[in-house]
Amino acid sequence: MAKRTKIKVGMVRCDTHSYYFGAQMDYAHLRPEKLVEYNYIVAHYYQDIYDPYHLEKLPKVSGFEIAKCYDDERERAEHFAETFSARPEVCDSVAQMTTGIDAVFIADCDGGGGDHLQLARPFLTKGIPTFVDKPFASTLADAKAIIRLANKHATPLYNDSILSVVPAADLFKRRFAEIGDATVGVIKGVGGAFSQENIGQREALDALEDRLAYIIHGIALALNLFGSDVEFVEAMGTLPLEYLHLHMKSGKEVMVLNTAVEHFPERCNFYAAGYSKFGAVASRPIGDFEFIYGGQKILKNFKKMILTGQPPRPYDDILLHIAIVEAGQIAQSSGERVFIKDLLKGKPAKK
Repeated sequence: MAKRTKIKVGMVRCDTHSYYFGAQMDYAHLRPEKLVEYNYIVAHYYQDIYDPYHLEKLPKVSGFEIAKCYDDERERAEHFAETFSARPEVCDSVAQMTTGIDAVFIADCDGGGGDHLQLARPFLTKGIPTFVDKPFASTLADAKAIIRLANKHATPLYNDSILSVVPAADLFKRRFAEIGDATVGVIKGVGGAFSQENIGQREALDALEDRLAYIIHGIALALNLFGSDVEFVEAMGTLPLEYLHLHMKSGKEVMVLNTAVEHFPERCNFYAAGYSKFGAVASRPIGDFEFIYGGQKILKNFKKMILTGQPPRPYDDILLHIAIVEAGQIAQSSGERVFIKDLLKGKPAKK
Protein backbone atom coordinates (compact mmCIF):
# COMPACT_ATOMS: atom_id res chain seq x y z
CA MET A 1 0.00 0.00 0.00
CA ALA A 2 1.34 3.41 -0.93
CA LYS A 3 2.23 5.65 1.96
CA ARG A 4 -0.30 8.43 2.41
CA THR A 5 1.05 11.88 1.70
CA LYS A 6 0.54 14.66 4.20
CA ILE A 7 -2.67 16.66 4.25
CA LYS A 8 -2.04 19.91 2.40
CA VAL A 9 -3.65 22.77 4.29
CA GLY A 10 -4.39 26.32 3.22
CA MET A 11 -4.20 28.92 5.99
CA VAL A 12 -6.46 31.96 5.62
CA ARG A 13 -5.66 35.05 7.69
CA CYS A 14 -2.11 35.01 9.00
CA ASP A 15 -2.74 36.28 12.50
CA THR A 16 -1.72 34.96 15.92
CA HIS A 17 -4.01 31.92 15.57
CA SER A 18 -2.40 30.92 12.27
CA TYR A 19 0.96 30.72 14.06
CA TYR A 20 -0.64 29.06 17.09
CA PHE A 21 -2.24 26.23 15.13
CA GLY A 22 0.25 26.24 12.26
CA ALA A 23 3.17 25.50 14.58
CA GLN A 24 1.36 22.44 15.92
CA MET A 25 0.26 21.09 12.55
CA ASP A 26 3.48 21.68 10.56
CA TYR A 27 6.10 21.38 13.30
CA ALA A 28 8.45 19.45 11.00
CA HIS A 29 9.00 22.59 8.90
CA LEU A 30 8.74 25.13 11.72
CA ARG A 31 11.62 27.57 12.05
CA PRO A 32 11.68 28.56 15.74
CA GLU A 33 13.82 31.63 15.17
CA LYS A 34 11.23 32.99 12.74
CA LEU A 35 8.37 32.18 15.11
CA VAL A 36 10.18 34.20 17.78
CA GLU A 37 10.73 37.03 15.30
CA TYR A 38 7.23 37.24 13.86
CA ASN A 39 5.00 36.12 16.73
CA TYR A 40 6.74 36.06 20.06
CA ILE A 41 3.44 35.64 21.92
CA VAL A 42 2.88 32.21 20.37
CA ALA A 43 6.54 31.29 20.73
CA HIS A 44 6.31 32.08 24.44
CA TYR A 45 3.59 29.47 24.98
CA TYR A 46 5.81 26.74 23.56
CA GLN A 47 9.31 27.78 24.70
CA ASP A 48 11.83 26.30 27.06
CA ILE A 49 12.48 29.23 29.43
CA TYR A 50 16.25 28.71 29.06
CA ASP A 51 16.30 28.60 25.27
CA PRO A 52 13.76 30.67 23.27
CA TYR A 53 14.38 28.52 20.17
CA HIS A 54 13.72 25.22 21.92
CA LEU A 55 9.95 24.72 21.73
CA GLU A 56 9.79 21.92 24.27
CA LYS A 57 6.13 22.51 25.17
CA LEU A 58 4.85 22.49 21.59
CA PRO A 59 1.99 19.96 21.20
CA LYS A 60 2.30 18.19 17.87
CA VAL A 61 -0.32 16.81 15.50
CA SER A 62 1.21 14.79 12.69
CA GLY A 63 0.09 14.42 9.09
CA PHE A 64 -0.21 18.08 8.02
CA GLU A 65 1.75 20.35 5.74
CA ILE A 66 0.84 24.00 5.22
CA ALA A 67 0.83 24.43 1.45
CA LYS A 68 -0.69 27.88 0.93
CA CYS A 69 -1.48 31.00 2.91
CA TYR A 70 -3.38 34.23 2.39
CA ASP A 71 -3.90 37.47 4.27
CA ASP A 72 -5.39 40.81 3.24
CA GLU A 73 -2.03 42.30 4.24
CA ARG A 74 0.41 40.46 2.00
CA GLU A 75 3.38 41.15 4.25
CA ARG A 76 1.74 39.23 7.07
CA ALA A 77 1.30 36.24 4.77
CA GLU A 78 4.93 36.50 3.64
CA HIS A 79 6.14 36.53 7.23
CA PHE A 80 3.98 33.52 8.00
CA ALA A 81 5.38 31.63 4.99
CA GLU A 82 8.94 32.42 6.10
CA THR A 83 8.20 30.76 9.43
CA PHE A 84 8.16 27.35 7.72
CA SER A 85 11.11 25.90 5.83
CA ALA A 86 8.85 24.41 3.14
CA ARG A 87 7.72 27.98 2.34
CA PRO A 88 3.96 27.78 1.78
CA GLU A 89 2.84 29.56 -1.38
CA VAL A 90 1.68 33.10 -0.63
CA CYS A 91 -1.58 33.67 -2.52
CA ASP A 92 -2.92 36.95 -3.87
CA SER A 93 -6.57 36.08 -3.28
CA VAL A 94 -8.83 33.63 -1.49
CA ALA A 95 -9.86 32.24 -4.88
CA GLN A 96 -6.24 31.25 -5.53
CA MET A 97 -6.35 29.22 -2.33
CA THR A 98 -9.03 26.83 -3.59
CA THR A 99 -6.70 24.66 -5.68
CA GLY A 100 -3.83 22.47 -4.57
CA ILE A 101 -5.03 21.97 -0.99
CA ASP A 102 -6.88 19.18 0.81
CA ALA A 103 -8.41 21.36 3.51
CA VAL A 104 -8.56 24.96 4.68
CA PHE A 105 -8.12 26.50 8.12
CA ILE A 106 -9.73 29.95 8.45
CA ALA A 107 -7.92 31.44 11.43
CA ASP A 108 -9.26 34.31 13.54
CA CYS A 109 -7.65 35.36 16.79
CA ASP A 110 -9.28 38.72 17.49
CA GLY A 111 -12.05 39.18 14.94
CA GLY A 112 -15.79 39.03 15.47
CA GLY A 113 -16.61 36.57 12.69
CA GLY A 114 -18.22 39.13 10.41
CA ASP A 115 -16.28 37.97 7.34
CA HIS A 116 -16.46 34.22 7.96
CA LEU A 117 -19.35 33.59 5.55
CA GLN A 118 -17.48 35.41 2.79
CA LEU A 119 -14.22 33.57 3.50
CA ALA A 120 -15.76 30.11 3.88
CA ARG A 121 -18.01 30.23 0.80
CA PRO A 122 -15.35 29.52 -1.90
CA PHE A 123 -14.07 26.45 -0.06
CA LEU A 124 -17.43 25.01 0.93
CA THR A 125 -18.78 25.33 -2.62
CA LYS A 126 -15.75 23.39 -3.92
CA GLY A 127 -16.10 20.60 -1.36
CA ILE A 128 -12.92 21.47 0.53
CA PRO A 129 -13.09 20.44 4.23
CA THR A 130 -13.20 23.67 6.19
CA PHE A 131 -12.37 24.82 9.70
CA VAL A 132 -13.85 28.18 10.69
CA ASP A 133 -12.28 29.70 13.79
CA LYS A 134 -14.25 31.19 16.67
CA PRO A 135 -16.57 32.96 16.76
CA PHE A 136 -18.22 30.97 14.01
CA ALA A 137 -20.09 34.06 12.81
CA SER A 138 -21.11 37.47 14.10
CA THR A 139 -24.83 36.84 13.51
CA LEU A 140 -27.14 33.86 13.65
CA ALA A 141 -28.18 34.54 10.04
CA ASP A 142 -24.57 34.21 8.86
CA ALA A 143 -24.05 31.09 10.96
CA LYS A 144 -27.09 29.44 9.36
CA ALA A 145 -25.90 30.49 5.89
CA ILE A 146 -22.48 28.89 6.40
CA ILE A 147 -24.07 25.64 7.52
CA ARG A 148 -26.52 25.69 4.58
CA LEU A 149 -23.54 25.93 2.21
CA ALA A 150 -21.82 23.01 3.91
CA ASN A 151 -24.96 20.87 3.68
CA LYS A 152 -25.74 21.89 0.09
CA HIS A 153 -22.29 20.92 -1.14
CA ALA A 154 -21.80 17.98 1.25
CA THR A 155 -18.63 19.59 2.57
CA PRO A 156 -17.48 18.71 6.10
CA LEU A 157 -17.31 21.80 8.31
CA TYR A 158 -15.84 22.29 11.78
CA ASN A 159 -15.76 25.07 14.34
CA ASP A 160 -14.72 25.04 17.98
CA SER A 161 -13.58 27.24 20.80
CA ILE A 162 -10.57 25.92 22.69
CA LEU A 163 -12.73 26.20 25.82
CA SER A 164 -15.11 23.59 24.37
CA VAL A 165 -12.37 20.97 24.28
CA VAL A 166 -9.59 22.05 26.67
CA PRO A 167 -8.51 19.08 28.84
CA ALA A 168 -8.31 21.29 31.94
CA ALA A 169 -12.09 21.70 31.78
CA ASP A 170 -12.57 17.94 31.57
CA LEU A 171 -10.48 17.51 34.71
CA PHE A 172 -12.45 20.16 36.57
CA LYS A 173 -15.77 18.63 35.52
CA ARG A 174 -14.82 15.42 37.31
CA ARG A 175 -14.81 17.33 40.59
CA PHE A 176 -18.56 17.95 40.39
CA ALA A 177 -19.01 14.48 41.87
CA GLU A 178 -17.61 15.90 45.12
CA ILE A 179 -20.79 17.97 45.53
CA GLY A 180 -23.25 15.56 43.95
CA ASP A 181 -23.17 17.47 40.62
CA ALA A 182 -23.29 21.24 40.18
CA THR A 183 -26.70 22.90 39.95
CA VAL A 184 -25.39 26.47 39.79
CA GLY A 185 -22.36 27.54 37.77
CA VAL A 186 -20.31 30.71 37.50
CA ILE A 187 -17.83 31.36 34.68
CA LYS A 188 -15.36 34.24 34.67
CA GLY A 189 -14.53 34.78 31.02
CA VAL A 190 -12.34 37.29 29.20
CA GLY A 191 -15.11 39.29 27.61
CA GLY A 192 -14.09 42.12 29.89
CA ALA A 193 -10.55 42.34 28.57
CA PHE A 194 -11.45 45.93 27.78
CA SER A 195 -11.78 49.07 29.83
CA GLN A 196 -15.16 50.43 30.83
CA GLU A 197 -13.74 53.91 31.34
CA ASN A 198 -15.15 56.64 29.07
CA ILE A 199 -17.48 54.30 27.22
CA GLY A 200 -21.20 54.99 27.05
CA GLN A 201 -23.79 52.24 27.39
CA ARG A 202 -25.12 52.42 23.85
CA GLU A 203 -21.61 52.59 22.39
CA ALA A 204 -20.57 49.62 24.51
CA LEU A 205 -23.51 47.48 23.49
CA ASP A 206 -23.01 48.28 19.81
CA ALA A 207 -19.36 47.21 20.08
CA LEU A 208 -20.15 43.53 20.64
CA GLU A 209 -18.41 42.27 17.49
CA ASP A 210 -15.16 43.85 18.66
CA ARG A 211 -15.36 41.71 21.80
CA LEU A 212 -17.05 38.59 20.49
CA ALA A 213 -13.76 36.76 19.89
CA TYR A 214 -13.31 36.82 23.67
CA ILE A 215 -16.90 36.58 24.90
CA ILE A 216 -17.55 33.39 22.90
CA HIS A 217 -14.98 31.51 25.00
CA GLY A 218 -16.91 32.04 28.24
CA ILE A 219 -20.09 30.79 26.61
CA ALA A 220 -18.23 27.75 25.25
CA LEU A 221 -16.83 26.90 28.69
CA ALA A 222 -20.25 27.29 30.29
CA LEU A 223 -21.83 24.81 27.86
CA ASN A 224 -18.86 22.47 28.15
CA LEU A 225 -19.10 22.30 31.95
CA PHE A 226 -22.82 22.60 32.62
CA GLY A 227 -24.57 21.27 29.52
CA SER A 228 -26.06 22.64 26.32
CA ASP A 229 -29.77 22.41 27.15
CA VAL A 230 -30.20 26.18 27.32
CA GLU A 231 -33.85 27.19 27.56
CA PHE A 232 -33.64 30.96 27.85
CA VAL A 233 -31.09 33.76 28.22
CA GLU A 234 -31.08 36.97 30.25
CA ALA A 235 -28.43 39.69 30.23
CA MET A 236 -27.60 42.99 31.86
CA GLY A 237 -24.73 45.45 32.28
CA THR A 238 -23.14 48.29 30.36
CA LEU A 239 -20.55 46.23 28.49
CA PRO A 240 -21.70 43.69 25.89
CA LEU A 241 -23.21 40.63 27.63
CA GLU A 242 -21.49 41.78 30.82
CA TYR A 243 -23.66 39.55 33.02
CA LEU A 244 -25.06 36.71 30.94
CA HIS A 245 -27.50 34.29 32.57
CA LEU A 246 -28.21 30.90 31.01
CA HIS A 247 -31.20 28.97 32.31
CA MET A 248 -31.02 25.26 31.47
CA LYS A 249 -33.97 22.97 30.86
CA SER A 250 -32.45 20.72 33.53
CA GLY A 251 -32.97 23.51 36.06
CA LYS A 252 -29.30 24.45 36.27
CA GLU A 253 -28.47 28.15 36.36
CA VAL A 254 -25.22 29.47 34.90
CA MET A 255 -23.83 33.00 35.04
CA VAL A 256 -21.08 34.10 32.64
CA LEU A 257 -19.22 37.22 33.81
CA ASN A 258 -17.77 39.39 31.06
CA THR A 259 -16.76 42.23 33.34
CA ALA A 260 -14.27 45.03 32.71
CA VAL A 261 -10.60 44.81 33.63
CA GLU A 262 -11.14 47.42 36.34
CA HIS A 263 -13.25 44.87 38.22
CA PHE A 264 -11.38 41.69 37.41
CA PRO A 265 -7.95 42.23 35.86
CA GLU A 266 -7.31 38.73 34.48
CA ARG A 267 -7.25 38.98 30.71
CA CYS A 268 -6.59 35.43 29.51
CA ASN A 269 -7.45 33.21 32.47
CA PHE A 270 -10.84 31.59 32.89
CA TYR A 271 -12.22 30.59 36.26
CA ALA A 272 -15.21 28.38 36.94
CA ALA A 273 -17.14 27.37 40.02
CA GLY A 274 -19.90 24.89 40.63
CA TYR A 275 -22.35 24.98 43.51
CA SER A 276 -24.95 22.64 44.93
CA LYS A 277 -26.65 22.09 48.28
CA PHE A 278 -23.68 19.91 49.23
CA GLY A 279 -21.04 22.60 48.76
CA ALA A 280 -18.89 24.20 46.09
CA VAL A 281 -15.85 23.51 43.92
CA ALA A 282 -13.72 26.05 42.10
CA SER A 283 -11.31 25.57 39.24
CA ARG A 284 -7.71 26.57 39.04
CA PRO A 285 -6.98 29.17 36.34
CA ILE A 286 -7.58 27.86 32.82
CA GLY A 287 -5.31 30.04 30.73
CA ASP A 288 -2.79 30.31 27.93
CA PHE A 289 -0.64 27.40 29.00
CA GLU A 290 -3.69 25.13 29.29
CA PHE A 291 -5.21 26.38 26.04
CA ILE A 292 -2.45 24.87 23.89
CA TYR A 293 -3.73 21.35 24.60
CA GLY A 294 -7.23 22.42 23.60
CA GLY A 295 -5.68 23.64 20.35
CA GLN A 296 -4.09 20.22 19.89
CA LYS A 297 -7.48 18.55 20.34
CA ILE A 298 -9.06 20.85 17.75
CA LEU A 299 -6.38 19.85 15.24
CA LYS A 300 -6.88 16.15 15.98
CA ASN A 301 -10.60 16.60 15.37
CA PHE A 302 -9.86 18.57 12.19
CA LYS A 303 -7.59 15.80 10.90
CA LYS A 304 -10.16 13.11 11.65
CA MET A 305 -12.82 15.10 9.80
CA ILE A 306 -10.61 15.41 6.72
CA LEU A 307 -9.86 11.67 6.69
CA THR A 308 -13.42 10.49 7.37
CA GLY A 309 -15.52 13.26 5.85
CA GLN A 310 -17.55 13.40 9.07
CA PRO A 311 -17.88 16.68 11.02
CA PRO A 312 -16.67 16.15 14.60
CA ARG A 313 -19.31 18.40 16.13
CA PRO A 314 -23.06 18.65 15.42
CA TYR A 315 -23.95 21.76 13.47
CA ASP A 316 -26.81 22.45 15.91
CA ASP A 317 -24.20 22.81 18.65
CA ILE A 318 -22.26 25.35 16.58
CA LEU A 319 -25.48 27.31 15.99
CA LEU A 320 -26.37 27.24 19.68
CA HIS A 321 -23.30 29.26 20.66
CA ILE A 322 -24.17 32.04 18.20
CA ALA A 323 -27.87 31.87 19.13
CA ILE A 324 -26.90 32.51 22.77
CA VAL A 325 -24.90 35.56 21.71
CA GLU A 326 -27.84 36.93 19.71
CA ALA A 327 -30.33 36.09 22.45
CA GLY A 328 -28.10 37.86 24.94
CA GLN A 329 -28.01 40.99 22.80
CA ILE A 330 -31.79 41.08 22.55
CA ALA A 331 -32.21 40.34 26.25
CA GLN A 332 -29.75 43.04 27.28
CA SER A 333 -31.41 45.63 25.09
CA SER A 334 -35.02 44.72 25.95
CA GLY A 335 -34.64 43.70 29.59
CA GLU A 336 -36.59 40.52 28.83
CA ARG A 337 -35.66 36.86 28.75
CA VAL A 338 -35.21 35.38 25.29
CA PHE A 339 -36.02 31.73 24.57
CA ILE A 340 -33.48 29.94 22.39
CA LYS A 341 -36.04 27.78 20.59
CA ASP A 342 -37.95 30.87 19.49
CA LEU A 343 -34.82 32.54 18.18
CA LEU A 344 -33.73 29.44 16.26
CA LYS A 345 -37.20 29.17 14.70
CA GLY A 346 -37.00 32.79 13.60
CA LYS A 347 -39.83 34.07 15.77
CA PRO A 348 -39.72 37.82 16.23
CA ALA A 349 -38.22 39.18 19.43
CA LYS A 350 -37.90 42.64 20.88
CA LYS A 351 -34.59 44.47 20.56
